[in-house]
Amino acid sequence: MSLSEATPWVEKYRPKKLTEVSHQNEVVSTLQNAVSTNRLPHLLLYGPPGTGKTSVALALCKTLWHPSQYSKRVLELNASDERGISVVREKIKHFASLAVSNAPNPNARKNFFGKQDVEMKEPDEEPEDEYPNPPFKVIILDEADTVTPDAQAALRRIIEAHSKITRFILICNYVTRIIEPLASRCAKFRFQSLPPQSMLNRLKFIGEAEGVQYANADEVLGEILDKAQGDMRRAVTTLQSAHMLSGKKIIQKDDIAEMAGLPPSNVCQELMNIFQDPKSNFGTMEKAVQNCLMEGYAAQYIMKDLLNRVMVLDDKILKELHKANIAIKIAEADKCLVDSADEGLQLLMVCSLILKCFKNN
Repeated sequence: MSLSEATPWVEKYRPKKLTEVSHQNEVVSTLQNAVSTNRLPHLLLYGPPGTGKTSVALALCKTLWHPSQYSKRVLELNASDERGISVVREKIKHFASLAVSNAPNPNARKNFFGKQDVEMKEPDEEPEDEYPNPPFKVIILDEADTVTPDAQAALRRIIEAHSKITRFILICNYVTRIIEPLASRCAKFRFQSLPPQSMLNRLKFIGEAEGVQYANADEVLGEILDKAQGDMRRAVTTLQSAHMLSGKKIIQKDDIAEMAGLPPSNVCQELMNIFQDPKSNFGTMEKAVQNCLMEGYAAQYIMKDLLNRVMVLDDKILKELHKANIAIKIAEADKCLVDSADEGLQLLMVCSLILKCFKNN
């Protein structure tokens, strides 16, 4: 297997330039203007996962510096792994405080007069003078919303002290988890979920480049987009997984849900039939829930599907008040699952309430 085949498609087809980023036109145009005028501020990029925040940050840095300078000028950190105050005080502060060297390139050859000539490049390598090469470094802090409040407070002072030689790019999903003094020091850019048509065009491009075959392209790609919910990274990963698990043969629509571990539609429909059956009782419902869990389906996905089905019911079948109570219970159960609660108990509690609402309706 070649290196190209082993590379995840998410990385292989990640935008390398700002102009290749899909849909986020306002963000891209603003950053391009900042690069051209040499007025790049500290940045705070936030929005749903898989919308291109990290890709924009990396593409911006690749636009600023020549590949030979990239590793010296850019520090990438994932805050979910390195989020303590010790990392901020040691690793980040040390890199931020280092001055940018303007020393001559030691790899450049000298001419007859002892002056430096431009370093010899490969024919396909762009010369360094075609890049802005600004006199500062960049620290990319991904998943900054997981950084502890104490570490964020320490980071605030570092940003202020070293702003002349270092720019910070903070990336997060929830901007409300960034302390206000830190957020106020950055230019904030909100990333929107990608529209289906934009994602579809990109998936078709990747599929053609990789030789993916579909039983029905519109159905398969439509199913992938439905499961991805605006997350481009998830959509590309799903497409690659389906391609590999199918033995690089034809991808069927039914393979997508099964591969993603999502429950088939008939599983939740069976539960809905039990809820609406006047003869059903708690024992019948409990047995159906146990069967779902024994099949290996995640309770979180089952509850999400049940919520979608309950909300579209007519008021004569289920009153609005009951729908509201069910939605609140599912939200509470979802929070408990995030906190490592038992899946079986949480799903049973939700299904018990739904059954009770139908009986009382």
